[in-house]
Amino acid sequence: MNRQRWTVAVLATVVTWACGDPAAGPGGALRPSFAAGGVGRPSVLVNPNSDDNGTAKTIQEGIEMVAEGGKVMVVPGTYVEPIVIDKGLTLEGVGGGSGTVIIEQVFAAPTTASDAVVRVTTQDPVAIRNLTVHHVGLRGLNAFTAAGLTIEQVSFAGEFPFAPPIFNNGVSVVNNAGQSGGRARLTVRETQIHTDGIGVSIGGDVDAVVERNVIGGSTPGVPGGCVFVSPTGQGVTVPAGAETNVDILNNEFEQCGTNLTGRLANGIQVVGTVGAATTGTVNIVGNTMRNTIRAAGTCNTAGINYQFYSGRIEHNTITNVVQSCATDVAQARPAAIWLGSRTLALPPVQVTVRFNDVQGNSFAGLRIGNTQTAVIDASCNYWGSASGPSGVGPGTGDAIVVEPGGTAPGFAPFAAAPIARTGATAC
Repeated sequence: MNRQRWTVAVLATVVTWACGDPAAGPGGALRPSFAAGGVGRPSVLVNPNSDDNGTAKTIQEGIEMVAEGGKVMVVPGTYVEPIVIDKGLTLEGVGGGSGTVIIEQVFAAPTTASDAVVRVTTQDPVAIRNLTVHHVGLRGLNAFTAAGLTIEQVSFAGEFPFAPPIFNNGVSVVNNAGQSGGRARLTVRETQIHTDGIGVSIGGDVDAVVERNVIGGSTPGVPGGCVFVSPTGQGVTVPAGAETNVDILNNEFEQCGTNLTGRLANGIQVVGTVGAATTGTVNIVGNTMRNTIRAAGTCNTAGINYQFYSGRIEHNTITNVVQSCATDVAQARPAAIWLGSRTLALPPVQVTVRFNDVQGNSFAGLRIGNTQTAVIDASCNYWGSASGPSGVGPGTGDAIVVEPGGTAPGFAPFAAAPIARTGATAC
């Protein structure tokens, strides 16, 4: 019986070969289809100069050819094309020291918040590595769904040579779990982002890690914002109470924030929505923030503007970030770290401010908003002087200022020497 079944199977295969299966290769051997919509290759090489039938000439063609979960490898060169990633895959520049992979899109007129050089529309895991995104007049990368996105060793170079509003963010990920059915996951690691807009913008139901990056403005002396965290935004409707969790770790923030029309006045801005419960945790730990070049009228208001959520602001170095030209904005006043809100009926933030080096900042090192009624633990910081903070403190270092109606923080004990890079857990 088994021998009969085996014989039937062999005969069926012979008949298939004899009939000239359209998927048969030379000599009658069966071959898979690598056309768009077919089985797809586990890996695809993108090389516009190749005549090989299995090599893609554009990145978008490579994305269409590759199998779900496969790898699109791009040889060095400039690719003037917007791309849409609609399946799980790895997009990676290859070639080592032979050159850079640049994906470029330049618009002659400003676009909208939904336009980007790279749009991720899938909820499956996507990894992007070792390439440059050059975006002029539009955003670098948008993902407005429950994406699973990892960005490593990528460079975003953006300019916006038009009148505000500035639709020029490097990376924007916003998700409404009620619509997408899940939470977005974002990792931005060891990446360079220089743009006139916001470096990384995160909103809605997202879990994100932003670590070991260099983020700042693209135009010398006219910085963009570095990181923006909000429960809503970017044109995506997110209901009140969305949960946003972000770790901002060990980054270098250069020239962040500028109080110009249409731009983000703060380096890192963590904001809430009136009427929404405080949901989520935002930790800002181990970062270095500094400003050294400023064009006239481009002063930022705050290094960190933290209006919402709970979390930790610890082991950061915030030096010479707020300068004497800084001005008020609607929800913050000049300070290296601003906590709470000026007028919005938001719940008080629940955050610790410890083990930071805060020095050389005009107006205030720490400023408490008038709606901040919870006592903040602001102990073990170095304020630029062994005598401690000025303002409500006893010393001559950067000031602690409490707005009318706000609650003074606990700042004792304070560090008598720089502490941010020591790994200390007490002082």
